[in-house]
Amino acid sequence: MCLERIYTRLWQCLAAATREGPQPFKAMQAATIGLDGAPDVRTVLLRSVCEAQNLLTFHTDLRSPKVAALSREPRIALVAVDTDRNLQIRVHGEARIIRDGPARVDAWHSSDDRSLVAYRTLLAPGSPMSQPCDAFGTQPGIPGPEEGLKHFCVVEVKPARLDWLDLSDGDRPERARFVRAGDTWVSGWIAP
Repeated sequence: MCLERIYTRLWQCLAAATREGPQPFKAMQAATIGLDGAPDVRTVLLRSVCEAQNLLTFHTDLRSPKVAALSREPRIALVAVDTDRNLQIRVHGEARIIRDGPARVDAWHSSDDRSLVAYRTLLAPGSPMSQPCDAFGTQPGIPGPEEGLKHFCVVEVKPARLDWLDLSDGDRPERARFVRAGDTWVSGWIAP
C-alpha cells in the first residue's frame, strides 16, 4: 500500500473508533511522564477525531494524576491496536486540558450517562479506600450530574508524529511514520 493511502486509512480508523459501541482503536493506552519522573500508562477512550484540525480528544477527571502530569509536561503518547486485523496506531503529541468553556460542557452533554458516573465520585481517581461504596460517600444514591461536571475535562491531543504498523500479512509487515512539519505531514517507511 502507498504511504498516502496508509495516511488516509490511519485517520479513517481513528475516526471510526469514535462511533458508538465497541470499535477497534477506541481504547487507547495513554503514556505520560508522572510527577515522580517515571512513565505512567493508562487506558483512555478516544472521543473525537478531526484530521483537518490535527486533533484527537479524550475525557478525564480533573483530579486524576494524568491531568497533574500533563499540566507539568504536556507530551503524551497514545497507542491502540486492532487485534482482529493485526494493526497498531501510535500517536506522539502534545496535550491541552480544556477545564472550562463550551467545548467541555458540550462534551459532557453529548456523553453517555453511564460513562459520566465515574466523575461523580467524592474521591479523586486512584485514591485509596476501604470498599467500593466509599467513592460515593455515605449518602444513599450517587451524587447528581452537577457534581460530576465540576470534575470533568476534555484533553485535546495535537499529534506531532503518527506511526502505522500492519502485521496482517505475516510475510510482509509494513510500518509507516508520519511527522508533522508545520501544517503538513512528512511520510516515510520505517522497519517494522
